[in-house]
Amino acid sequence: MKNIIVSVVVAIVIACAATYGIVQYRAKQEQLDLLARLHTVEETLSQTKNDLLGYTKFTDYLATTKSAISEQMKFLAAQVTREYVQIEHIQKSKVGLKSEATIVLKYAVEYSIGYDLKPENFVVTGDASGITVTLKKPEVVTSPAVKILSHEIPSKGLFIDEQEVVILLQQQLAGVAQNQGNNIKKEEAVIALCEKKLGEFLRDFLAKQSNVRIVPTIKFVYQ
Repeated sequence: MKNIIVSVVVAIVIACAATYGIVQYRAKQEQLDLLARLHTVEETLSQTKNDLLGYTKFTDYLATTKSAISEQMKFLAAQVTREYVQIEHIQKSKVGLKSEATIVLKYAVEYSIGYDLKPENFVVTGDASGITVTLKKPEVVTSPAVKILSHEIPSKGLFIDEQEVVILLQQQLAGVAQNQGNNIKKEEAVIALCEKKLGEFLRDFLAKQSNVRIVPTIKFVYQ
């Protein structure tokens, strides 16, 4: 009888030990699973944080961008070409005799229109909602380039030197072109072209910077 009791007790002890071992094993596995899940969550949070930072990282480079824009100022002007027809009536007299002629001059003018991008003349700011460039409206940044396309003198007077007249008119057209440029620079389509030129440079520059995932909308505000 005594042996039976001992055997029962030993069996109970072994069963308890086995049960305890199983419980400990399961607890250990649950702990490992929990740690694995926690690690996954931490990695996800870290990646999410990096992704979110990537959407606003461009703001770290705005000062650098402004310097780059100023350095490239002369290359950021928009080129606008217009063709014109100028009709001139010429009179010339010699030894009491008068001579008249009409000249039809076709010419093209290339205007270089852009912003004054000296550092003190514009500001670049930005946040998650977008980038704002505050500056003055475009100007004609170089003297217009006048090119004679063709000329015609339907009726030529006796004392009219054709070549001399064309050269004289071409010299006068420089001033005319400058006045025309002052009107062209105000055209909405030309302003939009200047914004496109500057905006493309700004966007391309920021997109190449480290960890910048997105460059937001660029808005132009005029002083």
